[in-house]
Amino acid sequence: MTALHLVNHAAALRDCLAVAADDDAVLLIENGVYMAAKEIAPARPLYALDVDVGARGLADRLADHVQVVTDADFVGLVVAHRPIVTWR
Repeated sequence: MTALHLVNHAAALRDCLAVAADDDAVLLIENGVYMAAKEIAPARPLYALDVDVGARGLADRLADHVQVVTDADFVGLVVAHRPIVTWR
């Protein structure tokens, strides 16, 4: 099973990607969603939590490879991945 990395701060994404495997899931939450903007998003598949994207006015600025997910999708990612690692 692959890992799920939860990134809740923009600066933590670099550290996360330094150790995350290519097939691990990376979910951007809280202020971490700023890293999903097309100008700065790393070139790898990312997930971003919809409520945090909307709260920060980023819906129209996301990179094409970022998949926006609902809270229910978040739960599905948690169920499908082990371990779950939180980056702050």
